[in-house]
Amino acid sequence: MNTNHWFIDSESGDLADVLLCRPEHYSWIPSNDIAIQTLARGQRTNHADMLSQFEELVDALRMADVNCHFLTPQPGMPYEVYTRDSSQTTPFGTVITRLARPERRAEEGPVRQFHASGEVWKTCTQGHIEGGDIHFIRPGLLVVGVSGGRTDEVGARQFTDWFTQEGWTCRLIRFPAHFLHLDVIFTMINDDTAIAVTDVLPDADLAWLRAQGIRLLSVTYKEAMEGMGCNVLALGKGRVISPHHSTRINQMMRAEGMEVLTPHLDQFSRGGGSVHCMTMPLRRAPIGG
Repeated sequence: MNTNHWFIDSESGDLADVLLCRPEHYSWIPSNDIAIQTLARGQRTNHADMLSQFEELVDALRMADVNCHFLTPQPGMPYEVYTRDSSQTTPFGTVITRLARPERRAEEGPVRQFHASGEVWKTCTQGHIEGGDIHFIRPGLLVVGVSGGRTDEVGARQFTDWFTQEGWTCRLIRFPAHFLHLDVIFTMINDDTAIAVTDVLPDADLAWLRAQGIRLLSVTYKEAMEGMGCNVLALGKGRVISPHHSTRINQMMRAEGMEVLTPHLDQFSRGGGSVHCMTMPLRRAPIGG
């Protein structure tokens, strides 16, 4: 029986609760192109800076009146800080996803322990699908990124079929695997606006998004890959959390009338993730609710 304790039906409804994991065991590992390039340049993590930056993120969330819930960090899970990927909150309950990388698959255990049994709606069992590729545009409208790297066709189809059966419109957006997840190149910042690497997303998908009434603010390839500039978190009420180093993008969002909170997060972006990756929304107010 699903108790549906948690609820989100968009990426931009007012955020009330979020799931995090402190980076006690975080390290850069050569599991994605961004981390590989960082390591090739001879850069190494600074654990003290990493912990300090994570607390900046927590402070920003709490300043925005978001309740922060934490997994207990587990040894041997270097990317557990990226809570976005191992589950997905939905309007119908939580979905446990199916992680592609072998070193991340154990992350399912702590997430399942966090959720009461009645809160889990579905468990993904086919192919692979990760939360960074799942975007609830608005109630009834879902996109899933498919690169074949982290989320594949089989995993995406199983997930979207559940929503099609609930009457949702679903679309798969395909892109090259070196971008890791859709949230590296596309993220909603409010109910009708997204930031996106428009030179990378296929023209047909850009046209479809615009046909849904979504305005697209352009981010460059370099901003997305070197600074994780698209990887932001909408808080609702015209607010967003974005990395401090994303200077131009933050100015662009402020020019749109957004309030932008800017914790330092370069220790994470250089490992291939940022604020969107580090947060799994547990509860958002329905749009218009």
